[in-house]
This record gives sequence, structure tokens and C-alpha cells, in this order.
Amino acid sequence: MMAVGTVQLVSMSEYARMRDCSEGAVRRAVRDSRITLNNGKIDPVAADAQWARNTRPRMGSGTQPSAPDVVVAGEVLASESYDRARTRQQIADANLAELKLQELQGQLVRAADVRNALAKNIASLREGFLQLPSRLVPLLVVESDPAKLDALLRQEIHAVLAQLTEATE
Repeated sequence: MMAVGTVQLVSMSEYARMRDCSEGAVRRAVRDSRITLNNGKIDPVAADAQWARNTRPRMGSGTQPSAPDVVVAGEVLASESYDRARTRQQIADANLAELKLQELQGQLVRAADVRNALAKNIASLREGFLQLPSRLVPLLVVESDPAKLDALLRQEIHAVLAQLTEATE
């Protein structure tokens, strides 16, 4: 009886018999670093997990690799077949290519670019309004007619807003 926590190591030929494959296939897996050796021997439990994770099935072999669980937004979903995972990857690649094309055609813009342009416009608007008092005080001090004061203020506010409109076109 083996003690708990100990690992039973086997030779490459013994592991090949356990997997029902050729010793050459095991040697290639070791050579390609799809499975690892431990002091020249193989830990069958670890090697099985490595084999499943790192080895793709041959075309037409009829076997499907055991795919790892799919993780989406931190949640583990059901195991997914290789073909289904590959289909999902191809769909994601196609969607990404479509988005890049729309961006190149000017139909789509990056959110960061929009935020930067908005921040620039807001800064320009703020600066325009902060300059109003220094431009208007000399004109307003000498004016006593409320209608003319109103007209001067409106004119300057519209000028600042017009600058903003010109900057966004």
C-alpha cells in the first residue's frame, strides 16, 4: 500500500501501455514538452492532465480532446469541446475584424478618443468663461444702461460658445 501524498512514477513504455498508445508518441510528447519527466520517469496522473491540456487530436482520429472548463467573467461554465471552443474563437476573430474595418471606415470611434475630445472641449469652454470677467469689466464699469449690459454679456457668452462650436466641427 502506498502512503498518502506519494507519487508513483512509471517508465515511458509503462505509461504508453497505460494510455494505450505507442512509446514513440510518449517520447514525442516529452520531447515537445507536452508532458514532463520527474527524474526520468512519468507521474501518470500529472502526465494525463498535461496530455489532455497540451495535445490536440489528429485529424480524422475521431477523438476529441478533453477541454478545460470555460471561464467567463470569473464563473466556470460547463466543459466545452475543442470544436466548439475553436468555433467561438473564429467568431470572436471575425467580430474583431469587423470592428476594425468599421473603425477604419470612420463608422466607429474609440471611447478613449471621444473622452479625450470631450475633455478638451470642456477645458476650452471653461477657459473661455473664466476670461469673461477680465474682458468685460472695463466695458461694464462705464455702462449704466441695463439693456446694453445685458447685450454685452450675451454677446460675450455667445462668442465663447461659438468658439466651442468651431472647435467641434
